[in-house]
Amino acid sequence: MRSHHSLLIILLTVFIFSSCGEPEKRTARSVGATSEILVVSQNKEQWSGTQGEAVRRFFGQEQYGLPQSEPIYKLTQIEIAKLSDMFKKHRNLLIIENDPQLSEAVVETRSDLWAKPQRVIKITAPDTDTWVEAFETNQEAFRLLFDRSERERLLSIYRATANSSIMETISKKFGLSLLIPEGFYIAKNEDDFMWIRKEASDFSQAFIIYSNPYRDTAELSMQSIISRRDRIVQQYIPGPVEGSFMSTDKEFIIPQVKPISNFITDFAVETKGVWNVVGDYMAGPFLAYTLIHPTTGQMITLEGYVYAPNKPKRDYLRQLEAILYSTEFTQ
Repeated sequence: MRSHHSLLIILLTVFIFSSCGEPEKRTARSVGATSEILVVSQNKEQWSGTQGEAVRRFFGQEQYGLPQSEPIYKLTQIEIAKLSDMFKKHRNLLIIENDPQLSEAVVETRSDLWAKPQRVIKITAPDTDTWVEAFETNQEAFRLLFDRSERERLLSIYRATANSSIMETISKKFGLSLLIPEGFYIAKNEDDFMWIRKEASDFSQAFIIYSNPYRDTAELSMQSIISRRDRIVQQYIPGPVEGSFMSTDKEFIIPQVKPISNFITDFAVETKGVWNVVGDYMAGPFLAYTLIHPTTGQMITLEGYVYAPNKPKRDYLRQLEAILYSTEFTQ
């Protein structure tokens, strides 16, 4: 087995693909469905064999925290001979190439190569086994890059319809800048809590933001974060019938709480799970980020949740994730 300890460093370096030629400057808007990756292989055998299996195993895995099974990405495949100008505009591309003249795998990545926003990742290796090893070594980094591409595309759309009134209210209350697009309204605004909703005919999306003084690291534990969430939503978010209220599912889908380093700060706590309503049958996925404001010292949680009965929910949640990632600190 060949060593690929340097691949992650290579991944984060911008390359020009040797097989693609020098790209022209283009301003075309990228295309493609939300949460979709176009996989480009040299032939059908690569896609049907172990290289394609490795890609499907990772990107086709079930996304955690959804009530129904949905993959983290939908995969579409074509062969390199069919990579026309139309397909080159796809937002997310993963290119498979075998080149026996190489001695080790090469990972190349490029943003906005043929369209904008766009992420193109190409792995070239001397053989199939080396290609699979390179992919599996860097697959989490690949996912982060494609996730960023998805967020950039969504935010480029939302910026045109930003709701400045809600954004100003959030800034004054929490010291945060958050890009809120049209369609949302403030449903509740209390001392340290805000509930922002969007209601459509067949789905709902919402944000909740709440804060309190930060005391010690124990408050960032899984137990503390979930207990705090349950107290807040029980107090402020009632269910549809008298006595019902929002809570956190801890039986069927256990909340996943982990520190991350790629949010607005070098340290934040990400929480994924399912909310439900005690006393009713409503439920759906939520995604939250807890951080410490560097100026005020407040511990702030920003959460987005979805209610879309009998509908796929991954893409609705990804839309909220993009907005949460627009967060910046204000004075």
